[in-house]
Amino acid sequence: MELPRAWQRPDPLRGLDRISWVEVYDGRGGAGRVPRLLRSLMDPSADVRLDAFSTLADRLLTEDTVSEASFCAVPYLVELGASYKVTGDVRDRVIFLLAAMALAGKGFTEDGRRTHRRWNALGRELPRTAPDWLTQTRHAVAQGAPKIFEALASERVACLVALACAVPEKLPSFVSGLMNDMVDLPGEDMLADAAEIAVALLKRAPELVGVDRPKVLGEGLVRPAHQPREVAAALMGYRFALISAYGEEGAW
Repeated sequence: MELPRAWQRPDPLRGLDRISWVEVYDGRGGAGRVPRLLRSLMDPSADVRLDAFSTLADRLLTEDTVSEASFCAVPYLVELGASYKVTGDVRDRVIFLLAAMALAGKGFTEDGRRTHRRWNALGRELPRTAPDWLTQTRHAVAQGAPKIFEALASERVACLVALACAVPEKLPSFVSGLMNDMVDLPGEDMLADAAEIAVALLKRAPELVGVDRPKVLGEGLVRPAHQPREVAAALMGYRFALISAYGEEGAW
């Protein structure tokens, strides 16, 4: 019997040593530890794998900031997320990390400063000084994992995940307060409709209304100036999915 295509994929870390990682900047200096951390994601020990992932995620996405190391690591993360030779606990987390890197709001410059995503009054993203690792990392995720990128670009992600969270008998604690706030978001028709349905569902569990909720759009529900609605929806959908999967502490 022929193995499924996912089982036929080559070594996900092939070519890792072709990159001179000590010369790659990761926001803290050289990224010399990145290859070892990537290899540790395939370790037989779950504790080793998850510790390595936590450290790697912190280096590749430092306080919502990507770097040259983030860009260089994307092809290997894509393969790790797609290979069934990799354990499920790593694959899932790698996919979330790729999504977070695609949504990053800041990027390190060559001198260690940070650039931010900004938009003009027409909602068009303003350019940044080259090499602009923020844009390059986002493009690398779009090229290597287009399904992740396409899903994040759809505001339906936020709506569907929100409703999926609201329907179960045991409601995740972060959902209720956020649903009430979403109803009042101006210009977010689809999100508001989803929120109204969710609020109706919440009435079955009134003791959960008013609980603490995470920051899903940055500082509460406050957007950066002129941020397009699809970006806000992608951020919301990502946060909903992450917290639903791993709890309010997140995946790493």
